[in-house]
Amino acid sequence: MEEEIQKILAENGLKSFEELVEKYERFVYGIAYRFLNNSQDAEDITQEVFLIAFRKMKSLRNSDSLTNWIYKITLNLLRKNLRERYRKKHILNRLGNVKFILPSIIEEFNKEEIKEKIRVALERLSPMQKKVIELKFFEGLKIKEISEITNCKEGTVKVHIFRGVNSLKKILKNEM
Repeated sequence: MEEEIQKILAENGLKSFEELVEKYERFVYGIAYRFLNNSQDAEDITQEVFLIAFRKMKSLRNSDSLTNWIYKITLNLLRKNLRERYRKKHILNRLGNVKFILPSIIEEFNKEEIKEKIRVALERLSPMQKKVIELKFFEGLKIKEISEITNCKEGTVKVHIFRGVNSLKKILKNEM
């Protein structure tokens, strides 16, 4: 594997993987920072890009430009990161635009404490409410798909979601 990587690097005018990192680190960081507007997150993405690049170096074809290849890895990671962020914010927003949760708490959604509170709150719902809320908000399924899975009419699914969300609001409001 080491020899293959050295060959690919040599074909691109580089002596070592370290040289590749030095050459493209600012390029990757700049793209990541423009997307994320956060230096720590941009640094994390930059490190992850080079880990992936090292692991997938053999997949680089001679016809590929090294710059384009690094750029593609960077964009794919950024898309993944932004999707995860959107999904986390979207889950909280979809729970009825809960106004009692401060924006700073939404940003801190990754914190285990908040995840635990949501998990505990979900456990306090009826089994059907819990199931439809998980399918709707965590799995992203449509009402029709949920009705097929649960063998309930779409209207019944909507009622369970509505009641479950209202119960979650009350539970979380008391917990926060």
